[in-house]
Amino acid sequence: MITMQDPKSNRLMRLHAALMTPCDAEENISHACLRRLVAHVKGQGIDGFYVGGSTGEGLLHSVAERIATFETVAEAAGDSARIGHVGAIATRDAQVLARACATLRYDAVSAIPPIYFPHGKDEIFGYYQDILSAAAGMPLIIYNIPAMSGVSFTLEDLGRLLELPGVVGIKQTAIDMYQMEQLARAFPGKVLLNGYDEMLLAGLSMGANGGIGSTYNVLGAAYLELVRLQGAGQPAAALAVQSKCNAVIDELVRVGVFPGLKYLLHRMGVVATPVCRRPLAILTAATSGRLDQIAAELAA
Repeated sequence: MITMQDPKSNRLMRLHAALMTPCDAEENISHACLRRLVAHVKGQGIDGFYVGGSTGEGLLHSVAERIATFETVAEAAGDSARIGHVGAIATRDAQVLARACATLRYDAVSAIPPIYFPHGKDEIFGYYQDILSAAAGMPLIIYNIPAMSGVSFTLEDLGRLLELPGVVGIKQTAIDMYQMEQLARAFPGKVLLNGYDEMLLAGLSMGANGGIGSTYNVLGAAYLELVRLQGAGQPAAALAVQSKCNAVIDELVRVGVFPGLKYLLHRMGVVATPVCRRPLAILTAATSGRLDQIAAELAA
């Protein structure tokens, strides 16, 4: 459970927005819009940022672009908690990104497993050790996302990773709530962050002590209310909030989650364009389904 009465007790055990990375019409990163987005997220009460992950299109950006994004968020986020996603196909790139986050005094780094090429578990563990060696003592949060990384970690695998010096927790973007509870039971002192927005209530109920979510960019206040209700022992009310959020997620899934979120933020006046970096889609009024109506409701 997240301790909302003392949110500073652990800067990582909280809700973190998986921050989007706004683009201009030519698909270049818009740092002016990125600053606006950070302010918008903070205005909803979310005081944690997960930068450069899947939602932020990090793997579609160059190393230099990713570092520039880390820099802008470090400046704009103030004293909010910041986790920099440094996962990369090449270990050397991940290490460069980890060093940048250390220089910028991020609270932690995080990384997906290495993707595309087949790797044995020993090679994957070595990849995380190499990131830790570059992180200058900064904590590391494993990013477990089997549906997109293609890497399935067993409970034993995750336990081995959590035992590495410097690994403080896991971003658990997996539907296996049994494994979530097993992790919470076996590693009660570790940071356990729920990764699927549509199952935040389930994740918290099964032992997560925080969350990282894409839709926190637009529904942050609702998720904070869900956390409050769950912590106050009002599960039915918390489920009602989860269901309300999930109705928006249903539409985002139908049109494409990342393009849909960019479109929502554009229609809400937070970012200048709905542009994603190709090959991600770019939604228009003709392809956006009910998002115009949802944007009007969120902006009201």
